[in-house]
Amino acid sequence: MAQGAAVALQALLADTMLQFLLGFTLGNVVGMYLAQNYDILEEIKKDVDAKKKIPSS
Repeated sequence: MAQGAAVALQALLADTMLQFLLGFTLGNVVGMYLAQNYDILEEIKKDVDAKKKIPSS
């Protein structure tokens, strides 16, 4: 019975470790993508803001 509990605990730890590694990796990939494209996103944001402003005459 103790061996079954040990196997279950080991499987739970493996699942938790896999979930952590996948989340960590995905977070890093998204972070790198955003860091590389941040300037482009800022330019788009400025263009949208400029179009929203009413031109003053």
